[in-house]
Amino acid sequence: PTRRQLLGSAIGLAGVGAALRLTGAVGAETAPAHIGRPAQALAPAERLSPPGLLVFPVQLPGEFVLLDNFGELRTFGSGPHQGIDISRRDYAPGHPLVACVDGVVDGLRFNEANQGNAVILIDAAGDRYRYHHLETFADGIDVGTRVVRGQLIGTMGSTGNPNVPHLHFEVRRGPDRTPVDPVPFLRLPIAGVSVN
Repeated sequence: PTRRQLLGSAIGLAGVGAALRLTGAVGAETAPAHIGRPAQALAPAERLSPPGLLVFPVQLPGEFVLLDNFGELRTFGSGPHQGIDISRRDYAPGHPLVACVDGVVDGLRFNEANQGNAVILIDAAGDRYRYHHLETFADGIDVGTRVVRGQLIGTMGSTGNPNVPHLHFEVRRGPDRTPVDPVPFLRLPIAGVSVN
């Protein structure tokens, strides 16, 4: 049980014990030792983030638009969109991108087709996180480089895509590298990030 449940149980038992003592059904000496302890003696409940949430892949704070467009059919390329797109509200290039997990750089792409410059991270579970359209790579980022959550890995750009500077971000799970919707893994809502 959580601390909050324990606190509720203790308060409830204290009330029952007091009622029984008033009716003479039980003596004060038989009440459990924790009954009657002030509520503040118990530590407050602590809200923890669920496991598996990612650091937002674009450095905060800032004003950003996240397009919730995973799975949409594209007018170019093949098949549905396998990630989401994040841009600055003013579309300025060069905004820092950060590692969403602790992991290793599993791949780098240099102006490759519609990915442009790209970084691929892999975590300890074997899941991959793909960042496309980078303007630049951060110093020291190379295949095999270990990264930690929040570490700078590059900057937002439009390489491989003539549209506005943005980050195309993908999550691919397991050995089959199955693309999954990244949105449920992000800590939304985030101040300054509007979801469209």
